[in-house]
Amino acid sequence: MIRQRIGSTFALIVLLFAFVGFGYKLINDPGGLFSQLLFVAVVAGIIFLIFKFMTRNSGAASGGNAQYRKSVAQSKKLHGKRDQGPRRTDFKKKQIKTATRSSNSNKVRPLRDRSKGPNLTVIEGKKGKKKKRAF
Repeated sequence: MIRQRIGSTFALIVLLFAFVGFGYKLINDPGGLFSQLLFVAVVAGIIFLIFKFMTRNSGAASGGNAQYRKSVAQSKKLHGKRDQGPRRTDFKKKQIKTATRSSNSNKVRPLRDRSKGPNLTVIEGKKGKKKKRAF
């Protein structure tokens, strides 16, 4: 508990000094402040672009996406695009169930065509990776 108070107090003091320094620099040397902020923005942009370039060319990430795209293309080829209605249920139009179950029990439900299996494709993953356990 005391460590949390010390840490938050330290962070508050650092932020206070940063605010005072920013105000001092803004009043005494606004051109220097602008050039300093521009330099920080350029360096941060370069680091961001390098990071994006490195992660984009990663073999594991792009390989996983390639396998997924291949699976989707194969699925579309086999099953075609199905016309899907709106996914949300319109609750206003939904009928309220009544206590008369006898009329519903007399209706025969149509049989489902079970000859077609579910549209599933296995995408290879990290099979050798062990899960982190508590032990």
